[in-house]
Amino acid sequence: MKKGFTLIELLAVIVILAIIALIATPMILGIITKAKRGAAEASAYNYIETVETKTVFNEIQKNPSILKGTYNVDELKDTYKVTIKGTYPTLGTVTISEKGTVTNATLCINNYEISYDGKKANVEADNCNNVSNETTVVYANGTAIYFNPVTGLTCTSGEAVSTTGTKTGCMKWYTFNDNESSDTVNLILDHNTTATVAWNSTGSNVSGPTNVMTQLQTDTSSWAGVPTRTDSYSVSNGTATYTINYNTYKARLITAGEIATITGNSSFVEATATISNWFYLDSNSQTQTATTTGASNYDWLFDYTNGCTSYGCNIADASNYGYWTSTAVSGITSRAWFVYRYGFLNYDGVDTGDGVRPVITILKSNL
Repeated sequence: MKKGFTLIELLAVIVILAIIALIATPMILGIITKAKRGAAEASAYNYIETVETKTVFNEIQKNPSILKGTYNVDELKDTYKVTIKGTYPTLGTVTISEKGTVTNATLCINNYEISYDGKKANVEADNCNNVSNETTVVYANGTAIYFNPVTGLTCTSGEAVSTTGTKTGCMKWYTFNDNESSDTVNLILDHNTTATVAWNSTGSNVSGPTNVMTQLQTDTSSWAGVPTRTDSYSVSNGTATYTINYNTYKARLITAGEIATITGNSSFVEATATISNWFYLDSNSQTQTATTTGASNYDWLFDYTNGCTSYGCNIADASNYGYWTSTAVSGITSRAWFVYRYGFLNYDGVDTGDGVRPVITILKSNL
């Protein structure tokens, strides 16, 4: 007679197995859930690290124009964090903490999806279609640039020479009146290439700055690293009427109106300004406010002039009293505007001697 398990025995075994399963299943599921959660967390952190500290910075530093917005590229350092924020799932704002900030920007990088704890953020690619023609770097007024106009190469502060009369080699320049729609930037030299020259030796401003323009051409003709200009400048102020065609020049003169724009003097109107409209750069009025060395916000505009340290500049130079602009004064035929050693935009007799301080225009991509 064959022996087997009775129904009761089978039921007992099934009950025992069920009890074991009831005890073990939560433990096993807990281990699996914990492992999945850990893997998801690690994956999310890896995505975050890739986007925030690797991909974003690498792409920005290789090609700053991938960000739409305004920022100083010199402030994009590896040590800064990029925070991606906005309304999920579409993010439109990128912030670079500490010094640099880019607002209302769109990232132009690969698609990434960051998921953790049920939240999802998408970093969306813009495929760069509308970015290539945008200029995103804007230089603040008075930003120092070290550049050699003969070679067209940037250089270092240690190589730069700022002595009055220096015309070639590495020199120090300052940016001014830049804007984000421009792919070029204007630079004014920190010293005069010629200490003194007449604006117009005839004593009249009617026909423009003939003498200083001849000297400007002589001073800058060797600047092979600077493109030949194609612009012009015209004055018709009721007294003087002339046009300067810069199409054979490497550099130009700054205008009186540009000086007023730099300082924010909206009351100075170049076309109608008379000798009564001269102004200190710092106050935009005829009140002196900078009286000690380096106190002027615009020291970079009148450094290397005679006795200028008592009016806020950093370095004085007894060889000259300032430098000419390209602008004739309205209402009197014998005067033109120049930047004076006292830190103001002043007028001087056109047949007297003031300096040549060239302005060049450079592609931002070359800096």
